[in-house]
Amino acid sequence: MKLIKNIFKLIGFIIKLVFETVVLLTLIGICLFVYARFIEPELITVREEVIKTSTLKHMERPIKIIQFSDTHLGPDFTLENLNKVIQKVNAADPDVIVFTGDLIDNNRELDDTAAVVKALEILEAKLCKVAVYGNHDHGGNGTRKYKKIMEESGFVLLNNSHYIVDLGQNQKMNIMGIDDLLLGRPDVKKAVKGISEKHFNLFISHAPDIADELAAYPIDLQLSGHSHGGQVSIPFLGAPFTPPYARNYIKGMYGAKGNERMKIYVNPGLGTSQLKYRFLNVPEITVFTIQPE
Repeated sequence: MKLIKNIFKLIGFIIKLVFETVVLLTLIGICLFVYARFIEPELITVREEVIKTSTLKHMERPIKIIQFSDTHLGPDFTLENLNKVIQKVNAADPDVIVFTGDLIDNNRELDDTAAVVKALEILEAKLCKVAVYGNHDHGGNGTRKYKKIMEESGFVLLNNSHYIVDLGQNQKMNIMGIDDLLLGRPDVKKAVKGISEKHFNLFISHAPDIADELAAYPIDLQLSGHSHGGQVSIPFLGAPFTPPYARNYIKGMYGAKGNERMKIYVNPGLGTSQLKYRFLNVPEITVFTIQPE
């Protein structure tokens, strides 16, 4: 009898343990869902990176470049969200502002372009504001809409072209940008035409994996987005999914293969696409301080 009672006690203990474990895992799952769906997508972090260069030797002060990317304006990332980003960018007092594409998530669903222009034109940069096409900027017949928005809000839209900034004392920053790799017509050779190793060479591409091709040129810094850092990242495993042309370079700073001069930075973006979830990929504005070695 005692043995039977002990068996029933053990069974009861196991059932209780299983029940408590299921309840605990369910609560953890709910908390993770709430965080990934409602909390992390609304956060904004300002990340700072220092880029040391031997090209700009006579600088009175460091140059501050601010990158933001992949806003995906729409129901999940509203103009209110964008205005919060703009306030943070302006508060950082940038010399150059870089937008690396995917402004609107679905061009067919957003008609109030005047409001977008009004928001973006508030962005202030001492030297220039530059942008490139992302795949969503072409999608939904958005090519002309995006061009109009960016140019009316004071951005130089780099489409297989470059823009030279005179920094004085025979020093220049050459900012190059290409069309989107997925839906555009990128032409690297056209963008880098006339590139000089004496300049500080900044290359902008929405998709980061072009870096392996760019390593053949005297690029100092490539800025990209597109990947969203995978949007959802699993601890110790990383991002289970990234889009085409964001498979080799997913998030953060990289060195270029075969080019010691070149750094690649992939911004995880601000908005979301497909599903409004972010986990271990907090929306980010990146501040690059360019200073002499």
